[in-house]
Amino acid sequence: MKKQTIYIILLCVALLVGSCERAFMKSDASKYTKEEIFESMWEVVDQKYSFFDLKGINWQKIHDEKKALVNENMTSLELYKVLCDMLYELKDGHVNLNAGFDYSRNWEWYLDSPQNFSYTVVERNYLGKDYWSSGGLKNSFLDEGKYGYVYYSSFTSSVAYIDMVLSRFKNTRGIIIDVRNNGGGSLDNAIMLADYLADKRRLTYKMYYKNGTGHSDFTPAYEHYSTPKGQGFTKPIVILTNRSCYSATSFFVAMVKEFPNVVVLGDKTGGGGGLPMDYLLPCGWQLRFSTTRTTDAYDVDFEGGVAPDEYFDLNEANLIIGEDTMIERAKDIISGLNKL
Repeated sequence: MKKQTIYIILLCVALLVGSCERAFMKSDASKYTKEEIFESMWEVVDQKYSFFDLKGINWQKIHDEKKALVNENMTSLELYKVLCDMLYELKDGHVNLNAGFDYSRNWEWYLDSPQNFSYTVVERNYLGKDYWSSGGLKNSFLDEGKYGYVYYSSFTSSVAYIDMVLSRFKNTRGIIIDVRNNGGGSLDNAIMLADYLADKRRLTYKMYYKNGTGHSDFTPAYEHYSTPKGQGFTKPIVILTNRSCYSATSFFVAMVKEFPNVVVLGDKTGGGGGLPMDYLLPCGWQLRFSTTRTTDAYDVDFEGGVAPDEYFDLNEANLIIGEDTMIERAKDIISGLNKL
């Protein structure tokens, strides 16, 4: 009974998360000084942000350096710039400050890495003219039916037709699921897609929720188990990834890596293992930052990304002739597994 009660509590918290976001709004229309706005943002991040320890960030030192730049004679734009520079130090794609006129961000997690993807080549030479568009899952046969190919661009799109897609490809050697450039979206969709690929119930990730003001204050682990749905798919599956895979996509890759018939090919995902919440600063600017941390089944935190089973970079020269060498490598992997 105690275990069931804890599960219900954690489930309620998870429902508040929704997709990849949680809302925590403070609303006060009264006038604040520049210093009070600065302190308000620094304090809420100090008490609720989840990755100070993991990233070795000295938030107090950053406070003291940036606080020296704040004065009541500065413009709102100048204050915004100071706040953005402070948030940039968190090196987190889930951290943003939206002032309406601009939206701060740190996207180093993919901008400094090879793109490893060309949708033009995928659309023209792999999906083709008559692919199925099954919710968010664009899918087609490759090489006269030898392989199934699925491109999924965003976890904000429905995966409701995945069982039909898997049935469509039941007589192939295996399928390629391409999530390159998928920046995330609904965690529910990631969980559902993983469940339809699962061979049996498996522990696939652990989540920790911030529950105190200290940098190390977290709940015990909420263990997530992927549980098979539908008909499943027992033949080889290759997942294609690049650094532009983020948030819910990293969760999906962490989950499916645990399945014995899945090979993850490409680059490490961009990460984004912390679910964000929103906070309204006194001046009306909307702040967003991570308040959970997540590990894979082996307690490896994937805020910095989920590593592939095989690292593989796209050959840019081959793109000129319309060939995606990552898809071609995925075919070879599937063919090799069929011979075992």
